[in-house]
Amino acid sequence: MFDGRKHYQVDLTEYLNCSPQTIIRMACEIETVLGINFESGIEDRRKWYRINSSKKSSLGLDFEELRYLSLCRDLSSGILPETVLSRIDDTILRLSVSMADQSGASQLSFFSKGRIDYTPHIGNIGKLIMAAENRLVCIVQYVASMRTEPIEHRFLPGRIVSMSNALYVLGVGLSRDMAEIKHPTNFAIHRIKDIVLTDRQVDIEMPEYKPEVFGLPWHEPKTFKVRFKSGKSAEYMKERIWSEEQTLTDTDDGGVILELTTQSEPELQAWVRSFGEDAEIV
Repeated sequence: MFDGRKHYQVDLTEYLNCSPQTIIRMACEIETVLGINFESGIEDRRKWYRINSSKKSSLGLDFEELRYLSLCRDLSSGILPETVLSRIDDTILRLSVSMADQSGASQLSFFSKGRIDYTPHIGNIGKLIMAAENRLVCIVQYVASMRTEPIEHRFLPGRIVSMSNALYVLGVGLSRDMAEIKHPTNFAIHRIKDIVLTDRQVDIEMPEYKPEVFGLPWHEPKTFKVRFKSGKSAEYMKERIWSEEQTLTDTDDGGVILELTTQSEPELQAWVRSFGEDAEIV
């Protein structure tokens, strides 16, 4: 029907091998999605339907923007729960149909190795968002890395960020009586076992998160230099942006020195160690 031509009900019943009542029902369902872009009428006592794709979309979107939305969906597929992805897919489909996009299936695919299933954590994500919006203190049961038992924290969430195919919540830790701000902190959402929302509201200015620097915020930005030996590691560094103000300097032996800014020195050190003998902080 995206061709803009009139399609007669009698022809549709034969083509789809169904009754006229079924065609009428399907037409009503399509009309609820397309609105004014779906047209019908009677010509020579024959009922017809068509999709008028020449009308300008009332959504304020064009096809290129819709493709970018689909691209963002694919990029986030490794961290969003299936239920959320399904809702996004339905929305993009309705937008696509409303705009009569005949561009076909996306030619882009993204593959995420070692992804985290956030479906069991969707309830905690909702609580964190509610707490951040209303400045509510949370009691968080959190299992830190290399530990098996949770520790209780008083925490005021600020925002949720995505990094290295995982979701983190940034905020500040508070004293047990929730009267004193201790320090900025963050939690990996998949390690949160339970969240209890309190009725304690704390209106403070959250530490500024700088996505242009390396790592999650733990301290004021610091600059480091990391030397990478020649080979795959050096090539890998040159192909990516690790910090907006980074500089890359080639060395005589074919390696590279990366100078970058971070708000998390421990995270940077752990990252450098992951390259083994190929990298060192200088």
